Amino acid sequence: MAELAPGSVARSPRSRAGYIDWLRGLAVVIMILAHAVDSWTVLGPTRHTNPYFWFMVLAGMGAPLFLWLAGLAVPLAAHARMRRGASQAEASWTLQKRGWQIFGLALLFRLQAYVFSAGATLYGTLKVDILNVMGLSLVAAGWLWGRGRTRNGRVTAALAATIGVLVLAPLLRLWSWPALVPDPIEWYLRPPPARSTFTLFPWSAFAFAGLALGEWLAGVTAEARDRFHAWCLAGGAGIAAASYQSSFLPTLLPGSKFWTTSPAFFSIRLGAMIAVFGLLYFLLRPGGAWSRIALPQAWSPMELLGRTSLFIYWVHVELVYGLATRRLHKALSFNAALIAFAIFTVGMLALAMVKSRYWDNEAPWRTRDA
Repeated sequence: MAELAPGSVARSPRSRAGYIDWLRGLAVVIMILAHAVDSWTVLGPTRHTNPYFWFMVLAGMGAPLFLWLAGLAVPLAAHARMRRGASQAEASWTLQKRGWQIFGLALLFRLQAYVFSAGATLYGTLKVDILNVMGLSLVAAGWLWGRGRTRNGRVTAALAATIGVLVLAPLLRLWSWPALVPDPIEWYLRPPPARSTFTLFPWSAFAFAGLALGEWLAGVTAEARDRFHAWCLAGGAGIAAASYQSSFLPTLLPGSKFWTTSPAFFSIRLGAMIAVFGLLYFLLRPGGAWSRIALPQAWSPMELLGRTSLFIYWVHVELVYGLATRRLHKALSFNAALIAFAIFTVGMLALAMVKSRYWDNEAPWRTRDA
């Protein structure tokens, strides 16, 4: 989420690469789609059809995108601070503080839900959601980045953390000792039944994987940028394809389940995100395919959604699941829910424009200069 990215508070939107904002905006649209259709589609056979299954697969890409992009922003922000004179330790600590701020916002968000949502319980304020995971993941990513002394060392450490999280994720669901710690702490290690899908294991692995690629990207020269993103496009597609094939092989991790803790499923999504990341760079860069069919100063609703992602997240969840749309809850067919999602997204875009213009004091459009 743009406002959740570690370096966003210190940078003008015009200084950020537009294709990264665009990709974050795509995550926003997927997030709204997932929540709106889940909340408004009627229960019953509709949710057991092939179209709904593939909707669930697509909807599951929103959270990984946010976490991966948040991790990718850590080294970009850190190196920017060091270029302005900060030491590595100072840059690392600033990023860790940003992570703690996001974690605090997560607790505040749950408290708001308790106050304004009918039927909410005080115990529910301790639920682990994506903001909780993102905040703590960024704290860990900022700390880990600060320990490295070379670029290769930081990339290696980030990849090791990614693998470590993936290995521990299924094991934590088998081990008995996590049951000995208080429930609110156990929920960060493994999900309780029918309560939440978000835990640090394996979700934080997306942030660490983003940290590795972001550190690599931070060292790429202008001359090598095209080649770097071409490798992302080809390598990401290759990772996704190879991981899909490996998903049919027996797993080496006891207790691993494909849709939750499988390294293969993680790698399929990671490869797809890296490939799309590379593709968007070529489409949206100056002289790219999109610039040839767009006006020189084109308005990009996707980039705007990407720059206002925290605001959209905060507002839309309460509207989609709250009292404002209670007549729609579990009341629409799947197709009708998709139409309602489209209308609702236009409304969220209008709110993003108002926020950008009157709160952030910037034009809601921007020149495609990145």
